[in-house]
Amino acid sequence: MSTLIVIPSYWTKVAPMESQAVNQRSFDQQFGHTGSRLERALTSLNIVKEKNFQVLVITGTDSPESQEQINQEVMGIIKQVAEKTGIKIWLFPNTLVARVREIFRDFSDRDALDFLCVDGYANIRNTGLIVAQILGAEEVVFVDDDEYVDDPHFLHKAREHLEKTVEGKIVAGVGGYYVDPRKAYRRSIKPEPWKAFWNLHRLLNEALCHLVETQPRIKLTPLVLGGCLVLTRPLFTAIPFDVRIPRGEDIDYVINARMFGLSIFFDNQLYIVHDPPPKLYPLWKTLRQDIYRFTYERAKLRDQEPMEGMSHVSVEELDPYPGAFLKDDLEEKIARACTILADQYQTEGKEDSARETLKNIDIMRGEALPRENAFHQFLHIKKLWEKMMEFTAREDISERLRKLLSSS
Repeated sequence: MSTLIVIPSYWTKVAPMESQAVNQRSFDQQFGHTGSRLERALTSLNIVKEKNFQVLVITGTDSPESQEQINQEVMGIIKQVAEKTGIKIWLFPNTLVARVREIFRDFSDRDALDFLCVDGYANIRNTGLIVAQILGAEEVVFVDDDEYVDDPHFLHKAREHLEKTVEGKIVAGVGGYYVDPRKAYRRSIKPEPWKAFWNLHRLLNEALCHLVETQPRIKLTPLVLGGCLVLTRPLFTAIPFDVRIPRGEDIDYVINARMFGLSIFFDNQLYIVHDPPPKLYPLWKTLRQDIYRFTYERAKLRDQEPMEGMSHVSVEELDPYPGAFLKDDLEEKIARACTILADQYQTEGKEDSARETLKNIDIMRGEALPRENAFHQFLHIKKLWEKMMEFTAREDISERLRKLLSSS
């Protein structure tokens, strides 16, 4: 098997259960219509002209009491789509983690078992890479469950330049971009005073405009989008997603790969349609996650040390985004943005949200700061990952795991 398309499906509950008798329709509504979106994502792959691929769906949830029902819902979707399209679809449900860990009970380094987890974006993607190794995939294509393919040549474009030499560097991975159902790729931005200091979406638009609208088609990139991301085996067996990143794990992956001389390029002809549900998290919480990730990423860049086989990554080569949030003025950006946003919340009568927003400033000065050398921390994670990849490449282990996956 050459290509594995990995679809993480995270079910977040959006409404209380009204009754014990839950039918398929009402159950899907409780989780923001995740099931219908997943079905659309899977079904859309049938238009792809290249058929030598398989699909892996990984489920996670913030509602553990509903996990079994989620598994049944997803299995029903997979069965229906597989029968209709003939696509081979594997399922790795949250409930399978404990059984996989049992197979790993003799694994020498128990800390590496932490990679077997489906809580959080980085963890669920790492689990997808572990299963890709087990199944013998040569490349992984990440697609999110709120997306769908409308380009029959999507897979051809995703694989077209892999492991070729571009700009004197081997293409170890490729990123594409999102368009909305109307084929627009620019994000709409609501003007608000606090964004004058936290202009994340404007800078992301600026970076994407350059990547999409300029030549050459394939170019080195400071960012990728995790729902349209292709990784080769030499890349994904060497570099994990950093589990210390709460969000933005896709862009962080570019930085980590570049540190180890592995280059990810942007393809301005590779796209996928992104049709997400409404945002569930309040602004102050999303901002808090950004504070954690940018503080940690900046520390990782600052803590770099000259080492054999490694390349120094500068903040400037990550401009305009994410580089703008990895510089010396990060604290000032955070403090000013949070102060103005808190005032906005207070004006709207949202006192609790105002307090949480101001708390972000304290978190920036304390809790978000890495307690250890962030670069050394990632080196440790990478060593554990390499051990995990070696272990799962063993024929006896991969055979047992494949049987377990087949039974699920």
